[in-house]
Amino acid sequence: MRASALEIISQTADEAAVFKPAGLSCERAAGDRGDSLLQRARAALHWDDCQLPHRLDRPTRGVMMIARDRAVVAHHCEEIRQGAWEKWYFARIPLRARDVDAHTLVGEHRAYLKREGKLARVVRSGGDPSRLTVLGVAATRDPTHDPTHDPTHDSSREAHALIRLDTGRFHQIRVMLASLGFPLIGDDAYGGEGWPDGFDLESVALRIKRAQGDLVFRLPVHAARHGVAPELEATLTQILSAR
Repeated sequence: MRASALEIISQTADEAAVFKPAGLSCERAAGDRGDSLLQRARAALHWDDCQLPHRLDRPTRGVMMIARDRAVVAHHCEEIRQGAWEKWYFARIPLRARDVDAHTLVGEHRAYLKREGKLARVVRSGGDPSRLTVLGVAATRDPTHDPTHDPTHDSSREAHALIRLDTGRFHQIRVMLASLGFPLIGDDAYGGEGWPDGFDLESVALRIKRAQGDLVFRLPVHAARHGVAPELEATLTQILSAR
């Protein structure tokens, strides 16, 4: 895909909300000219010094903000530090695990997380305090899944969780759900199995609370989104419309 192929959700003079596809790195190491979201943003937005105030794992897709320059990204980082950014995700998980129904996940979850190389784990002490809230769980409805892509895959045994990420730790959703017994489908790094294209995690909405009014960025129903039940979409709509 060309660097100019950037899907823009919303744009002002100083910032843009864009869609990051699964499999695309947010940025590359210094000197690496390979494709990345930041490279595409610089080409499409013509912001030579644009910056990323936050990141998504390479396999994760969804809403990301681009700051025009270092001054704007500093303002974004201060908003994040003050808790003005709220993020919601859809995660594909098993419908049942160890004879436990995924609906039991609804509620707030806390853990201490410690990064170890390319992974993270839950620890009793010495880790970063981490918190997320599962707002709803619904069985996956995936009638459009193509069995010729993976004839062994059975989406009827899966569910989607709507999650509010209350802290932004490394691999937080992945490691915390795995520790609760519900690793993301396809996330083999944390014990998940059965999804042909890697794990399925989408940053679906972002709200930024500002004095002049809230900004809400929501990724519309996207070609990459499969099987999310309408009631979860409706729950998210209700949450985002509340003040």
